[in-house]
Amino acid sequence: MDAFSRRSIDEYRRQINLKDSFALQTERLKTILESSDWKSPTAPTAENGGWRCRALLLIAPLVEIAWADGRVTRRESDAILQAAETYGLIDDQSGYCELLDNLTSRPSPQARGRMWQEFRNFIESLSESEREDLKFCLSVQTQFVAEQSSNNLINFLRGERVCKTETEHLQIISEQLESACAAAKSLDEKRRVVREAENAEREISYITAAADYYYGKADLNETFDDYSKLIPLVPLVKTAWAEGRVTRRERHLVFEAAKRLGIKPGTAVHARLAEWLELHPTDEFYDSALEILRHRWQKLSPEEKARRKFELLNDCTRIAEASGGAKHSPSGGAKICNEEIVAVKRIARKLNAAATV
Repeated sequence: MDAFSRRSIDEYRRQINLKDSFALQTERLKTILESSDWKSPTAPTAENGGWRCRALLLIAPLVEIAWADGRVTRRESDAILQAAETYGLIDDQSGYCELLDNLTSRPSPQARGRMWQEFRNFIESLSESEREDLKFCLSVQTQFVAEQSSNNLINFLRGERVCKTETEHLQIISEQLESACAAAKSLDEKRRVVREAENAEREISYITAAADYYYGKADLNETFDDYSKLIPLVPLVKTAWAEGRVTRRERHLVFEAAKRLGIKPGTAVHARLAEWLELHPTDEFYDSALEILRHRWQKLSPEEKARRKFELLNDCTRIAEASGGAKHSPSGGAKICNEEIVAVKRIARKLNAAATV
């Protein structure tokens, strides 16, 4: 077998693999399409603003690279229609007509500009992992479509895949995708900063209200930071009070947890904690403290959040067991009474509640 024949067979196999990959990337993009609820603000109807608009946006970069050399070949059109069929555009009369218009008449520069702006808006509605998947899939697909432009079988089998104009357009599309993802990531960061500021403001308002109630307005500035340090111990205090009284063993475990947080005996913070164990705080106080703690945890990594939650609930369980449970327990060992079970479950539910931002 001569070199040209071997090269032809290798190129043929490569194209088969690329075709399979194109279909796989289309299915991955379809998953993103179905999971998104973004609607185009410029679409004339709610229907167009939803699924159909998103599907046409995923097709648009393929149409753009197909027109790079000034014409759309049969193989390019077949690849694009294959993706459109997977997205359900073939069965949608309006979507199919719009797609055919774009395949038979090249979209104007203004239309392409609007498309990329819509594309950026769509990207912003996706998660970071979805954006990376979308960028990769469209890169694979545009490369495949570009390679379908040659009508010369001999040149195609020689591996002469894309012309200079198509190479330039592939670079432009790649830059557009990178730019859209970078802009979306920057917007995510701005939103994160705003969320943290809102959470901090909310936390301050909770602490201020509770500190004002428990310390009095005159001492508020002096006791604000002290109160903040005690927030992680409030769930333990609530558990200790679940039966309506705090036993000596429960009190010892609460102070033991306080020591791990660096709260030393003889300090104002330690004295305030002792007061909470002498005088039962209100439910509003507990709820405010748990809300503060939950918002603090939103800033942590999933692993760190899980660790802290485990440690806190473990401390709550130890305190619940320390009281000895129901007096008429049929067997020995540490038991937890119903009131304590309810208290620990309520704490877990509060801490697991979805963030309200």
